[in-house]
Amino acid sequence: MKLKLLLVTAIIFSFSAKAQNLNDENLMGEWKAINVNIPNSDEVPQKEALKMVEDAFLNSKFNFKGNKVFRIKFGKLADERMKELFFLDNQNWRIKDNQIQIGTENDGFSSMHITVQKIKDKTYFILPMIQLEMEKLSDDKPSKPKIIESKSEKTESVDYSKAEIITKDIDKFKIIDFKEIENPPLAPDCKSKWKVEKQKECTNKFIQRHVMRKFNTELAGDVGLTGRIKIMIEFIIDTNGKPININATGGPEIMNQNAIDVIGLLPDMKPGMKDGEPINVSYKMPLIFQVQD
Repeated sequence: MKLKLLLVTAIIFSFSAKAQNLNDENLMGEWKAINVNIPNSDEVPQKEALKMVEDAFLNSKFNFKGNKVFRIKFGKLADERMKELFFLDNQNWRIKDNQIQIGTENDGFSSMHITVQKIKDKTYFILPMIQLEMEKLSDDKPSKPKIIESKSEKTESVDYSKAEIITKDIDKFKIIDFKEIENPPLAPDCKSKWKVEKQKECTNKFIQRHVMRKFNTELAGDVGLTGRIKIMIEFIIDTNGKPININATGGPEIMNQNAIDVIGLLPDMKPGMKDGEPINVSYKMPLIFQVQD
């Protein structure tokens, strides 16, 4: 299964959990998320990202309609930057392999897989990155299924052979950390007129969304991973705005290499500046996996 919904900034992947036995009639109806838990949140340095996810899902409503259409309304505090999630709305749903699967027949119901857990008298929906405590608001009855057309255009095919992997010898004294630079590298659509923190936030989100869209999450299943895996990606945005000296460690070699290839696909950026001159800027980001049997 290739997950399509990942935490937008500091990326966390979670693949499976022991499921509650499910049936259509018990599931049908509207559910409300009354509590949000993000596993491994202590490992995520970008606390704003966590708040953004919490705001999107707290008080969100999941409606598994009797005609097999899935509707979702995010919380009132949901940030516009979470718009990547909105494609989940108005797709079909089914129960298969004891999971709720969201999507369309043509795309194999691959947009989202939800595991349901019941602990004592509480019900939890386990999504790819979060655990939601749910309250059922209303029931629905089976009706004639409404078939939603494929949204396969949302799925991106990635040609990793186009990754540009550049290695250069650079004096470490001519490198500045992304967190410390006063004029950071700017990704496309990030503006030099913005304040420094907003510039950094914009570039951060661009890089992390790029990884979110292009990293091959299927590799975790291919290599039979279980448990917690952390891949640390490090690279330099050089004086031409290119990612160079890309390194990834902590995971299986095939996943480390995929992370390197994904960074190698980044477009050129406007380089960071110091004293009016371009400067090499080091950048780090973690990918955290929790894979269970």
